[in-house]
Amino acid sequence: MSDEIIRAFVAIEITDEVRAMLARVQDRLRRVGVRVSWVRPENIHLTLVFLGDVSAALVPDLKRALDRVAESVCAFDMAVEGVGSFGSPRSPRVIWAGVAEPTRSLAALQGGLAEAMRALEIPLESRPFHPHLTLGRVRSSRGAGALTSALPSASVTVRGSVRVDRVHLFESRLHSEGARYTILHSATLKGEP
Repeated sequence: MSDEIIRAFVAIEITDEVRAMLARVQDRLRRVGVRVSWVRPENIHLTLVFLGDVSAALVPDLKRALDRVAESVCAFDMAVEGVGSFGSPRSPRVIWAGVAEPTRSLAALQGGLAEAMRALEIPLESRPFHPHLTLGRVRSSRGAGALTSALPSASVTVRGSVRVDRVHLFESRLHSEGARYTILHSATLKGEP
């Protein structure tokens, strides 16, 4: 048994087209001049369950849990729409792109995964799931009002769609240039519509 600890999360990948669109929005917002730690476009994803630090010995159980949940959820489309922030308008903490999925398949997938992780005794965040794609984390509130004011005009340019047919278990490793994500397992959604 390995006693190695890994940092892990379960997420949905986005398409290259949506990634490129979000990179253009980041560039536009970057010009506002507020100190933001922008997520590298290749790292933008939709986190379903953040696991944090877990034992590498749990990985086989995590893979089986993903496969079990994926068996019961059918593939679906989700829309990427608009830009917003968490936190007050004068002091936003996170800049995000919105995600919408009216069939509730996304909520079912996330709920099933959270339940499966709790069954493995992995402690999860207690706050409700609010699907979003993190674009950046605001590092200084100086001038942040200007950033918040720029969000509505940037929001109009964010319109895209992602076909969700699999879910991934990622490992996150921190490096000097930022986080690097490695897919440890992919589970294909196989439920019937």
